[in-house]
Amino acid sequence: MPFVFASACTPAVPVWGEKDKYFPVHRVYCIGANYAEHAAEVGTEGRERPFFFAKPADCLVVCKEGKSVDIPYARNTKSLCLEVELVIAIGKTAPSTGEISVEEAEDYIFGYAAGLDFTKRDWQNELRANRQPWELAKGFDRAALITEVREKFRAPDMDNAELWLYVNNTVRQRGNTRTMIWKIPEIINELSKNFQLTAGDLIYSGSPAGSGPIEPDETFEGGVSGIGTFSGKITSAKP
Repeated sequence: MPFVFASACTPAVPVWGEKDKYFPVHRVYCIGANYAEHAAEVGTEGRERPFFFAKPADCLVVCKEGKSVDIPYARNTKSLCLEVELVIAIGKTAPSTGEISVEEAEDYIFGYAAGLDFTKRDWQNELRANRQPWELAKGFDRAALITEVREKFRAPDMDNAELWLYVNNTVRQRGNTRTMIWKIPEIINELSKNFQLTAGDLIYSGSPAGSGPIEPDETFEGGVSGIGTFSGKITSAKP
């Protein structure tokens, strides 16, 4: 097929413990306010209908185990925030019609990763106040970090996994997936009601309380127990 210019490379995430094996990324979905304390922070009551947003697949920054990454401070913001999340990697394409049941959800999971959701909080607050879409706040360049994907047969119980995030060696977030409002199979079920989940999809499953800003030259580190750890630094001056 002749293209008018060279096509972009497929975003991909290395598979943990495997040489030259990669998880090709199709779409990146995120669920909002999925931990009870964080839901209270943003003013929701909890188990009302879950809400989702998306990030472009090419916004991902990969951090391999034991490595550190530099991420430039996002353009056009004065409040860059970050939050740690468990990431679900989908490895099987659903039927074009019909949803994935809660009971079937496990069959669609390839594995898991640890991740960071970056947000331009000033933009998000303005967009929310005006009832406008969140793309400017959530879908910018390098708006998400992800570790290597760990296949599920190598993973511990994801219903009882610890999450943590440190900024400048000070604890920022600490939580456990058992306090998720919507559990992993329920997240997959809810998404499948509106989208055909496809092999290569990633789902950021929400974050515990404590999301906050990070400044240029500050460092971060965190992870999900049994899944992966990350570390890095925010570089460059604010715009």
